[in-house]
Amino acid sequence: MRKRFRRGFSLAQASFTVLKHNPKLTILPVISFTIFLLVVGSILASLMPQFGLLHKLTGGIWEKIDPNTTGVYWVNGGAIVVIYGLTVVGIFINVALFQCVRCCLAGKHVSIRAGLAVATARLPQILGWAALTLTVGFAICCIEGLFRKRFAILAVLFGNFFKISWAAITYFVVPVMVVERVGPITAVRRSSTIMREKWGESLAGEAKFGAVGFLFFVLGAAIFFIGLAIKLSFDAAGMRDFGAILMVLGVVSVLANGVLLKTLETIFMTGVFIYTTTGTVPPLLDAHLAKRTFRASNGSLRRRPPAAA
Repeated sequence: MRKRFRRGFSLAQASFTVLKHNPKLTILPVISFTIFLLVVGSILASLMPQFGLLHKLTGGIWEKIDPNTTGVYWVNGGAIVVIYGLTVVGIFINVALFQCVRCCLAGKHVSIRAGLAVATARLPQILGWAALTLTVGFAICCIEGLFRKRFAILAVLFGNFFKISWAAITYFVVPVMVVERVGPITAVRRSSTIMREKWGESLAGEAKFGAVGFLFFVLGAAIFFIGLAIKLSFDAAGMRDFGAILMVLGVVSVLANGVLLKTLETIFMTGVFIYTTTGTVPPLLDAHLAKRTFRASNGSLRRRPPAAA
C-alpha cells in the first residue's frame, strides 16, 4: 500500500511539470468556470435591487412566484434545467480537456479546437452521463433526507459514504467515454474496474492536489476577508478602496486555484488511465519516473487498445 501511495505522489508531482510546460491546458477550465459564474451570478444579481436593469427585467418573474401556488413548480423545473445545463457544460469541457491532455502526454500539438470537436462527437454520451450522475446524486440526497429526522448522524455518515463511493467508482468515466466510445453505464462499470486496480495511486494523487488546493483556498479566503474587514472598518475612501482591491484579489486567487487544480487533476487522471489501459508510458512523462510510478501489480487489468480519436 505504501508503494501505491508513493507512486501516486510521484505522478502528482510530474503533473505539475507537465502543466508548467503546457499552460495552454488551463484555457478550458477557465471557460468552464466563466460560464458557471455568468449563469449563477446572473441569477443572483436578478434578485438584488442594486443591479437596476437586470432586476427590473426579471423582477416581475420573481414576484409572481408564490411557494403556495404552482409557481413553486416553475422554480423547481427551472432549477433542474439550469443544473442539468451546467452539468452538461462541465462534462463537455472535461471531455475536451481530457482529449487535450491526452494529446499533450503523447507529445502531440495541443489544440483546443480539436478537444472541443471530440467533445462534440461524444455529446450523446455526455448528455446521458449528466442525466445519470444527477439522478444518482438526487437519489442519495432523498435517501439521506428520509432518515435525517430520526437518525441524523447515521444519515449524514451513510450519505457521505455513498457520495464518496460514487465519486470513486466514476473517477475514470470521462476517459472511458472518450477512448472506448461507450455509453455512461458501460463507462461506470469500466471505471470501477480501473479504480479497483489503481485505487492507491488515484487516492494519493488526489490527496496531494487536495492538500495544495486547500492551502491556496485558505490563502485566498483570508485575503478576501481581510479586505472585507478593512472595507467595513474604515471610513476613509482610500482604505475602503484598498479593502475592495483585496477582496477582488481574494476572489481571483480562489478562482485561479480552482482552474489550476482542475487542470492538474485531469493531467494526473489521464496519465493513470493511459498506462493502465494501454501499458504505454506517456512520452511526455519522464520514462524512469513513469515506470516507477506505474509498476504493474499482480492481477493487472485486461488492456484494451484505445479507439482513434
